Amino acid sequence: MFRTLRFHFRLISAFINKYWGVLVVGFGMGILTFWLIPKYWTMFSKIGLTTRIAMVGKYTISDIPLSIQSKISFGLTKTSDSNLAIPGIAKDWSVSLDGKIYIFNLRDDLYWHDGTRLVASDLNYSFRDAKIDYPSQNTVVVTLSDSYTPLPTTLARPAFKTGLVGVGLSKVTKIKYNGVYLSELSLSDGTIYKFYVSQTQAKIAFKLGEVDTLVDLIPGDELEKWPNVITTPVVHTDRIVSLFFNTTQIDKPSRQALTYALDKKRWNPRVYSPISRLSWAYNPDVKQYDYDPQKITVAKKMAEVSISTLSAYKDVAEMIKSDWEKLGLKITIEVVDSIPEQFETLVLVQAIPIDPDQYHLWHSTQQSNITRLDDKRIDKILEDGRRISDQTKRLALYKDFQKYLLEDLPAIFLYYQTTNTLTRK
Repeated sequence: MFRTLRFHFRLISAFINKYWGVLVVGFGMGILTFWLIPKYWTMFSKIGLTTRIAMVGKYTISDIPLSIQSKISFGLTKTSDSNLAIPGIAKDWSVSLDGKIYIFNLRDDLYWHDGTRLVASDLNYSFRDAKIDYPSQNTVVVTLSDSYTPLPTTLARPAFKTGLVGVGLSKVTKIKYNGVYLSELSLSDGTIYKFYVSQTQAKIAFKLGEVDTLVDLIPGDELEKWPNVITTPVVHTDRIVSLFFNTTQIDKPSRQALTYALDKKRWNPRVYSPISRLSWAYNPDVKQYDYDPQKITVAKKMAEVSISTLSAYKDVAEMIKSDWEKLGLKITIEVVDSIPEQFETLVLVQAIPIDPDQYHLWHSTQQSNITRLDDKRIDKILEDGRRISDQTKRLALYKDFQKYLLEDLPAIFLYYQTTNTLTRK
């Protein structure tokens, strides 16, 4: 037995002497593997995996959210960080002196996701009071019945062929339906959008692990406290939470006094204008109506004010109520499901357009002017602003528009809406 042990000892010694370098390297690699794999496993395990995002709403293939459209394609134009129209499918464009004819010259190096070259006639735009012509494969001519300067930014909406075939960085790889509505949309970048009819259903899907990301959640949701959940605030500079006055029921001095009575420091990021602070047309010098107890005497003469609001903004209405009750006023809050035809004041979020043209929101002839503002000076500015093509002149007009609107005060602009995106770690 001793001979056997000695034989094996000599054999192992000879093996070590011959292969000691390989054994040392192998031992070192083993130690590194032991320490590094647990540390980086989570990172490496995510490579190549899909991201599943919950979207709330009943969408058809023709009206999917703009955030998704923009990943799949782009329009004749795109918009810059300051909301100016810049080249997209069109490499450049020109406009006639009367502002009624736009000629867009297309890029010749773009291909649809189905492999076919993009040509002008593929772009089936349709506008009321406009005629579209395609004089060549690379030219689109839009003839308007009246000048409309915001047209280039309007044409930033992504263009598609049938089946969501676009020209963007990501292409659609799979579409699932629930009847006529989308239930799932998969993109080539590994993103899968799952559609739910309510926020409640989307949250249940997140809890069950069906999706990895929830978007557009109102801050304060209980899911933010869950372990292994990352909460990312998203400030929407195109959505303003505001209090709108019915200008036919509350006069201008009372509107101004009620505005001075609000402590607006509680809202962030604060908003002072109906035009986004990122816009080239933003006027930073409008009246800000900071809290001023010396200017609220008119409001004290009022007896009662009612506040209508959607449920999502009831907490905002409660804050306003608290400030106004300090004036000795009786304040009532009514939670509504949609914009009521009749209201005294109304709290809700309003989407603002990319172009500074807000004719449909404030012109006295528009049904969408919910405040019923009737100011001929503002009407004239809004009419001229959509007809004049010179940007310097437009800038002057829209600065005046913001100045006069804040003097008339049909609304108190409170803050940019912030929502949370929740992501599973």
